[in-house]
Amino acid sequence: MKQKELNLIWSPGQDYIIHRRHPESPDRMELFKKIIQDFELKLQTPLPLGRSEIEKVQFLSPETELDPAHQMAAGAVKMGCAKLLENQRALILARPPAHHSPRLSYGTRGFCTINNDAIGIAHLLKTRPGLRLVVIDTDAHHGDGNEDFFFYEPRVKHFSLHQDGQTIFPGTGFPEVTGVFNNIYNIPLPPGAGDSFLYQAVTELIMPEAENFSPDFIIHVTGFDGHRADYLSALNYSDQILALISLIIKPDLTIIEGGYDLEFALPLSFPPLVKSLTQPGYSISPPPYSGKISRRLEEIKRIREESSRELEENKDGPLQRNISFFYDEAFFAEEREETFYPCSKCRGLIHIRSTCFSSREFLYIPRGNCPQCEKKAENWPKEKGAIPLLIRDDPF
Repeated sequence: MKQKELNLIWSPGQDYIIHRRHPESPDRMELFKKIIQDFELKLQTPLPLGRSEIEKVQFLSPETELDPAHQMAAGAVKMGCAKLLENQRALILARPPAHHSPRLSYGTRGFCTINNDAIGIAHLLKTRPGLRLVVIDTDAHHGDGNEDFFFYEPRVKHFSLHQDGQTIFPGTGFPEVTGVFNNIYNIPLPPGAGDSFLYQAVTELIMPEAENFSPDFIIHVTGFDGHRADYLSALNYSDQILALISLIIKPDLTIIEGGYDLEFALPLSFPPLVKSLTQPGYSISPPPYSGKISRRLEEIKRIREESSRELEENKDGPLQRNISFFYDEAFFAEEREETFYPCSKCRGLIHIRSTCFSSREFLYIPRGNCPQCEKKAENWPKEKGAIPLLIRDDPF
């Protein structure tokens, strides 16, 4: 079968600089551009998204400032997702990155201010509501912002393989977190994990789950910050492991997030990844098998299944979670209380109380809700005394 056309979507954000010595810099994109020239792929430039369009998906506090680079990066992922509906594939090289930016954004955290990934995927699901998507995140850091967006979304199965949150920012991503529809799968990797751990996690845990989900599209969110030369993590990956993972999962859309070592990690890891997407027959030998790793993965699986059973036993009543998002750039935190009200006829309602400088309350109404939940939402402020309450259509 002929390989689908690969679109290279480019949004370098040259004028956006967090500060002069910050690792997330335009220099990364210049290096990408030099490397990609060897592959004769045409760079496509997206259209920027206006703040109003971004805010249809993500709440931005009035204090959250957007640069044109943010708007272009969001447009890049939206454009890449649209290519999937044209029976094409896409590779997205855009900055600044996205996957640490949660549903409610109060600024920049983990180099991310808005969530380009979620904005593009929301557009995709709104355009084709019956789609099922698998998102596999192999960036070194837990994709906590993406998890936050997809926590209540049954059409998205979100996998994150990352350095254990006890040892790295953002301090999250543990296997007992499963999402209300059993759609969140976290695999924390120990420092020094190396290629074998990542490879066995993908082949032994992720791919069986992903295939059982029968997705229409697979989205690979990745970065080169797990490379042994990148100082922002301690995962000790080789030059070729992410390309091997790409060959295994066969993504329809690849989104580059992190990767900050410009001397070794990025220039040595990026070319194999592009080859995995562009050269039929390209192959990479797998790393050595380890029974010790398999036993560790079985323990992760057991913890997750136990948590899922507990959730299933309590599925008829309101489900509550308390979470915190630390904004490392400005050194403050959002504290959040969420309650999910399930419904046997639709996707229920999500109530959020968010505290960051001041308190805000939100009621999210997923699309296609039943008349009873619509009525419940309409009467909510009067019955619960939640005034003012920001009632928002859930972006998905």
